[in-house]
Amino acid sequence: MDGILKQETTGAVDTAILLTSAGVFASGSGDSGQALPSPLTRVGGMTLFQRAVFTLQRGGISQIWVLAGKEEPALRDLLREDSRLQAAVRWLPVREFPPHDPQTWETLADEVNGGCMVVGCHTVFSSSLVQCLRYEGAQGKAVVVVGQQEDGYHGENPSVVVRVGGLEGRTASSVMFRDPAVLPLMETASPVKSPDGSGLPIVGDLMVLPGRLLGVSGVLHAHGTNPLRLALEQAAVEGTVQTISGETHWFRDVRGPQGPKLAEQTLVRSLQTLKGGMDGLVDRYVNRKCSGLLTRLFLKLQWSPNTITITSMVVGLIAAGFFIPGSWEYALIGALLFQLSVIIDCCDGEVARLTFSESKFGQELDIWADNVVHIAIFAGIACGAYLQGPWAETQLPLLMGASAVLANIVSLLLVNVARQLRSRPRDLRLLTARERQKIEFMLSNVANRDFSVVVLICAGVGMLHWFLALAAIGSWFFVMSLSWLLRRNFISRV
Repeated sequence: MDGILKQETTGAVDTAILLTSAGVFASGSGDSGQALPSPLTRVGGMTLFQRAVFTLQRGGISQIWVLAGKEEPALRDLLREDSRLQAAVRWLPVREFPPHDPQTWETLADEVNGGCMVVGCHTVFSSSLVQCLRYEGAQGKAVVVVGQQEDGYHGENPSVVVRVGGLEGRTASSVMFRDPAVLPLMETASPVKSPDGSGLPIVGDLMVLPGRLLGVSGVLHAHGTNPLRLALEQAAVEGTVQTISGETHWFRDVRGPQGPKLAEQTLVRSLQTLKGGMDGLVDRYVNRKCSGLLTRLFLKLQWSPNTITITSMVVGLIAAGFFIPGSWEYALIGALLFQLSVIIDCCDGEVARLTFSESKFGQELDIWADNVVHIAIFAGIACGAYLQGPWAETQLPLLMGASAVLANIVSLLLVNVARQLRSRPRDLRLLTARERQKIEFMLSNVANRDFSVVVLICAGVGMLHWFLALAAIGSWFFVMSLSWLLRRNFISRV
């Protein structure tokens, strides 16, 4: 037992053990074949195995040990020559390192420095959860994540349930799913309750264990008992179990008939809670609510983010063409297509984040494609106002269109300068806190796609010529305002 008392290092957890053929809390030799999906099951445009690897990497894990079964060759092929992979991957075949064998964990414990994260390949989770587990696990405690049962939760999942506030007095067998004698009840620091007071909190299929506990099952060996459960039981006896809430850092079990579908919905929904750098109100409350269905379609089609960006641009250019005749019917079709283009434009970033495919090129392509569409829309509306409407056959619509196009080009250059300032803290010091706040406000609430709704409304009531006038004048107010806020940066460069 001397090894159990060994002190842990204080650095953040850096190693994760990924189980591809069994759940973390599986009983005996593994899960039931009916409940356990393959690590090659696709969820959100990636296999469960890929998603686990890249989420761990995004969360700061640099070493991943994979305990793989017969699917190992296929899993290796998934990572081979993948430029996204930066973490070091070590392959451990389960025929030599069976997860239910205590000797496996005794062997791995000798190689773990400090704590180690153990993750099943059957849970979709956030990178922020990985980060939280890494730092909480650096204190030498066992750390588990506790969440509430959700709709569609598969009751046969071999998870464990812990006691929280309000459940005192209930017996172990009444609150545990399987093997009630294996894991004693644990108190949580932050109770998690379901909205209606029913249901029990479940432990997610990932946790952090100190290296000293990984091999403890050899001492506490019980036939047919999951070694990781024994390790967690020992931590509970010592009083060194810490829980974190799954409400702040979400996770979703994929097991069960509807598991993959529900997990994908959770993934897409988690993106909609994030505010994009240049998302306006319409983007957050309208466009991104509509983009979820298209995002899932693009994931199923395995389209790349850049392909989606080009698709959005093409739809936007077609929309601009419908404005040229100047008739109300064509203008309304153009406005609807423009709105569709904007919704599709939300999908490229969502797909990029879901598939860990973000790139500097993709970000720049998105910005330039947006502005090409905006310029085409202004030009198309100007041509339509010149051919039909109260200002037809005068030079005014063409002049206003040219003014709006020129202002859009200058605005693009200024917005790029402001974006670059974000990545250069030294240059940001040239601006006052109030100036920085105003620039952020303008980028988030003015330099965005919200005007697509104004175009749609104006097209519907036959007032696009007034929108053109507003764009021709208002765009220059934006240019002058942003130029004034950036003046210190321009002066410093002279």
